[in-house]
Amino acid sequence: MFVGDRCCDHSSSSGYDQLCRLFPDAGWLSGQALANGVERWHRRLEVPSPRIAHVIYGDCSGKHLFAPVRERFPEATIVATLHQPVARLLRDPAAAESLEAADALFTVSRRQARELAALGITTSALPHGVWTRAFRPSRPPEELRRTALLVGNYLRDWPAIRRIVQRLHRAGADTVLVGTNAPRETFVDDPAVSVCPRLSEDALARVYDGAAALLMVVRDATASNAVLESMAAGCPVVFNESPALVEYVGDTIDAFANEEEAVMRVLHYADDVRARSARSEVLMDRAERFDWARLAGRYRRAYDAQRPALAIS
Repeated sequence: MFVGDRCCDHSSSSGYDQLCRLFPDAGWLSGQALANGVERWHRRLEVPSPRIAHVIYGDCSGKHLFAPVRERFPEATIVATLHQPVARLLRDPAAAESLEAADALFTVSRRQARELAALGITTSALPHGVWTRAFRPSRPPEELRRTALLVGNYLRDWPAIRRIVQRLHRAGADTVLVGTNAPRETFVDDPAVSVCPRLSEDALARVYDGAAALLMVVRDATASNAVLESMAAGCPVVFNESPALVEYVGDTIDAFANEEEAVMRVLHYADDVRARSARSEVLMDRAERFDWARLAGRYRRAYDAQRPALAIS
């Protein structure tokens, strides 16, 4: 059984809740409803009680769900996924309680797993995934792309982003902002930035396809829907180096150490069609490793490890 809800800012094929699609016979219980004392099912459990209850956002929206899950399903083994960087998690008392409230823990990056291991906490590192087919490019690779792309909000360094997009604007490359949780009001009158309304998934895929690069300027990171979507779309990811993001992107070719380098990397793909096309192929191939269908077996084995007698079909 899964416990949690889709984030309102995610497209229909994106977000960690897509994990639930890999196990169509498993129940899926709304975490928001459970926190309010209501048992409401996204997909009803067909057996009286689950053997495993997976709180899918265990240190975020699910951090208050362990007690009601334990009370309602006392025989279940509770596993939880941790999404926050460890330093941030430890500063959040309610989130930190999840480290002891769950019977087993998953992380979405090896970096998290290593840092928790140093604290004597055992976890399993299981990556976030993406449905690559939803974001595959459709435009000819030889077409010129002159925009940078900003997607999402979580742990972004917005002061640095504002400076970078102004420098890009002066160099002739404007920026597109996507995401209902992003600080849209900050850029509403900014000629350097086009603020998108809420997009359909097809429209979102076209935005990735039409950008020179995704610009990721973060204060910290674990996994990112935007990075996975961008890779699946063959859109280069220009990012300030974060060990967790390197795990997903696979190299540091487009990592930058300062704002000037960030501008240079975006302009590199805006000015050189062949360079963008070559990078696109590398990233699409890399994204296949994180297709949810490819990750299904890893999750099955992780669940099996919690209850050796349990057969996951």
